[in-house]
Amino acid sequence: MSSKPGSADPSWAKILIVNHEEMVLSVLKSQLQPEGYHITTEQNASKALELLDRESFSVILADQELPELSGLELLAKVKVKNPTVTRLLVSSGLSMTELTDAIKAETIYRFLTKPWLREELLVTMRNAISHGRLLSENRSLHERNIQLNLKISKMAEAAAAEEQATDQGGELGMPTLDDVFATSDSPTAMNVPPPPGVDLAIEAFTKMLYTFHPNLGNTSIRAVALCQTLGEVLELPGAELKSLIWAAAMHDIALVGIDRGIVRRWLRGPEKCTEEEMVLIKRHPEHAQKMLEEFPYFQEAGEIIRSHHENWDGTGYPDGLKGEMIPKLARLLSVVVSYCSKHSTSIQAMSEIEAGKETLFDEESINAVAKAAPLTKMPRGEREILLIELKQGMTLAREIYNANGFLLLPKGREMTEASINKVWSINRITPIDPLVLVYC
Repeated sequence: MSSKPGSADPSWAKILIVNHEEMVLSVLKSQLQPEGYHITTEQNASKALELLDRESFSVILADQELPELSGLELLAKVKVKNPTVTRLLVSSGLSMTELTDAIKAETIYRFLTKPWLREELLVTMRNAISHGRLLSENRSLHERNIQLNLKISKMAEAAAAEEQATDQGGELGMPTLDDVFATSDSPTAMNVPPPPGVDLAIEAFTKMLYTFHPNLGNTSIRAVALCQTLGEVLELPGAELKSLIWAAAMHDIALVGIDRGIVRRWLRGPEKCTEEEMVLIKRHPEHAQKMLEEFPYFQEAGEIIRSHHENWDGTGYPDGLKGEMIPKLARLLSVVVSYCSKHSTSIQAMSEIEAGKETLFDEESINAVAKAAPLTKMPRGEREILLIELKQGMTLAREIYNANGFLLLPKGREMTEASINKVWSINRITPIDPLVLVYC
């Protein structure tokens, strides 16, 4: 079997172990080094902090019972000074409540209790490294988005300067935003190229969404495809269609600023979230609009996004708009997103949507989506489920690896009763990633 590339490869990971007992350091080192990790040990908390200032580490594994600082105190300092380092704690004296509170406060990622099992240590370390790699990828995407936003702003400034020069009798320059958004009675206006850099920015946003949670990224991609067909069915003017498509691509971008656990619970069912968590969720359309405010060509897309969770009967959010007060394109996007996020057949999805007529959705928007959906070449649906939710007939949309990073089942494999039992049996011995991606 082939080894899992990238995030499961331990050779890149530098681990700092902080423990005042030589014997414990020796045991930890002997258990981790055969896995290919680069181990550095330190017995003193202050020296460990100095070492972190000089060198980069992926993970720090600290004992709670250090002479100068407690392990939690040390890791709290690391969180502030070196937030990119994944923090693990070894403890025998803390209560479960204290440890759980430390995880919730993100002082530590995970903990081990003394005495630990070797397999427990290895699984925890692999998960910590995967966690660190994912955070690193998210930071890279975030930095890329910043650069793209700067580029888009400069392009917009250049376009405005060229437009002013043209108004004053200068030579024609790059197309202005009015040129890009030229309206037409024909749906071919959607083929006019967007301002330079916009496609790259939207692609980056979509990738960021998919990395944060596959369900969000997949829904975004599917919503764009359906909105393109809607533009033809409804013969939307070019400017409106572009705004609708951009809104479809970016309608959930503000969710990446919310804790992933909260978002995951919300996607599985809003009733699984606390009232405080739902307050955060219900603000994401408003936050998305604010993120797009600085870009003039995204203004209408931002307005659509802000209102796409409003309900026809006024029970939606964030503004509690009702009926015709909800912008037309937002009403369309509401139905589109609902359809594209459902993990069921097209007929069943539309049946569920029609059940919300005149409460969640308006009849006109439902009818439009019902016409467009069968004409759309829809990207394949994907959804994240728990390992224990695997069922016969499901097809994997992502590989499954064991705790050692070796391939168990490839992407595209249709699950049988035997393959499911095999994975469950392995998981009982050495826990593997509890989240699985399947086609739907």
